[in-house]
Amino acid sequence: MKSFLSYKLKAYLMKLRVSNIGGITSPLEVEISKGVTVYKAPNAYGKTSVAKALISLLTQEIKPDELLNVFSNSGYVELEYEGRLYYRRITRRKNRIYESARLLMDDNRVLLLSYFSPDNALLNQILGGQDNVEWFISTTSKIDEIRKKKDEVEAKLATLQKEREELNDKYKQALDLRAKIRSVEEEIARLEKEKESDKLLNRTTHAVATTWQNRLNEIMEKINAKKSELSELQRRLTRLELEIQQKESMIKPEVISYFQSQISQIDSELQKKSSLRNETEIEIRLLERVLDEIKESEKKHLSVCYVCGSHVDPETWRVRMDVITKELKEKMSTFDGIKKETEELLKQKEELSRKIKDIENLQNEVAKLKKFREDLLSKIEAVKSQIENYERQKREMEEKFNKGSETLRVVELEDDPTKRIKDLQRTKSQLEYELSLLGVPSALLEKLEEKDKEIQELQKVAEDLKKEYIRRLTAVKEEFVRTANSLLRQLEFNLEAEINDNYQLVVRKNGTLMDLKKLSSSERTSLALILVLTALKAYFKTPYFIVDESFMTFDQKRFDALVKYLASVTDYVIVTKSDENLQLVKETTEPQVSS
Repeated sequence: MKSFLSYKLKAYLMKLRVSNIGGITSPLEVEISKGVTVYKAPNAYGKTSVAKALISLLTQEIKPDELLNVFSNSGYVELEYEGRLYYRRITRRKNRIYESARLLMDDNRVLLLSYFSPDNALLNQILGGQDNVEWFISTTSKIDEIRKKKDEVEAKLATLQKEREELNDKYKQALDLRAKIRSVEEEIARLEKEKESDKLLNRTTHAVATTWQNRLNEIMEKINAKKSELSELQRRLTRLELEIQQKESMIKPEVISYFQSQISQIDSELQKKSSLRNETEIEIRLLERVLDEIKESEKKHLSVCYVCGSHVDPETWRVRMDVITKELKEKMSTFDGIKKETEELLKQKEELSRKIKDIENLQNEVAKLKKFREDLLSKIEAVKSQIENYERQKREMEEKFNKGSETLRVVELEDDPTKRIKDLQRTKSQLEYELSLLGVPSALLEKLEEKDKEIQELQKVAEDLKKEYIRRLTAVKEEFVRTANSLLRQLEFNLEAEINDNYQLVVRKNGTLMDLKKLSSSERTSLALILVLTALKAYFKTPYFIVDESFMTFDQKRFDALVKYLASVTDYVIVTKSDENLQLVKETTEPQVSS
């Protein structure tokens, strides 16, 4: 370090140690104070490698092979933060990458909300003049997770409500059975009294005939009711069988195997692309270094080659510069092509994974439907058994009823009340058995109350998720207007900005709607930074915030204003800035109290 500038420092420091990461090939130790630290140095001095090393401790989105220097077999990133050590230690053995890691956190939003660099997707979009930021709000607020959880809760709520309806039906049936049992008990008590009455002998024939006819009518009503119930159950079974067949026809094991093999092929291709990308990146850096040396030689009109020491015509430097420039453009074009191909492969992999998940969900649905089918078949068999029992009772009653009235008077006159009581007792036993299958009404009522309480609690969760869903969608919109217009005024940009109901970034200048493409790079960069800071405040807490090579278009006054504003974002803020006139300058300002 040839020069060092420092303001008043706090006692709290982060200590970063890096070796063989990116372009850093020698062990490097950096102390970072709380507040805003600005590193100024020429290109290819390792600023981005340090920034990327820090960010890699916050997310596994940055893979080990993206960190390790291509010429090294081992490297590490170590950070002492608030008394604890976090690290990523990487080794290469037989062309395979191995890593031991302890991350400070692991969140896929870090690359959007903690690392403001030329690779930031939001910055690239706004610099390109695209104004739709719905994807950014959805990603940073994790709205999809809330929506998924809300859907899961609503599905569970629907299941509970269905269970509650079934439980309520059982409760009603149990009450009905209890009422029938009481009615039978009253009839038995009445017959017991009539049995002891002198009038019973005079009314026996008529009573027996009437009783048998009533009993036959009751049995016929039960048979018809059970047949209707059986018909409905069979219709439900038919619909269920059709649904199972339809869903099973959509599930083919060979399809999942095919998708998985496709994913394996894509993973293999991604590994190749990563290696090719690293090789191309190294070649680009080498060409850039050679081009810089040639430019310097041409600028100084040197007549001796800095490599071999031979005499060189000064005009030759221009020819070499053109050749290297052309080759550099070709390599950069190749690098961009590899990057696009990698992104397309990742999209294909994501789509294949989603299809596999859909098939697995369908398999789970089929398993649940088959379980429901088994329950339905059990119910059908139970109803058939009940119908057969009632049919048997009906036949026995008809046989007795069809016997002559004389035989009835002579043989069964005195025994009729006793037999009727026995029939009623059998009926009572049958009803009590059916009631035992359903459960005691008081117990069913208690379960109903528990189910109602569970439903109410789940409804509250669903309502809270709905409110949180809406809050996350709207929080950034309101905060953005406050932050944007305040910071834009501090930067002396004559602009006003907001996010409309369609989640588009709307910018006005003196009341006139502006196309993003017509704004300056500094203005568009400021809007992207404001969006990131707004989402950071609403959804995400980061231990440190890094701005890497993204303030190059700002003049010194606006640069200083942004640095001052960033002091209130989080404890540690690191800003890198290219300056070809300096070897390395570090400037640190202590943190500010956020308003």
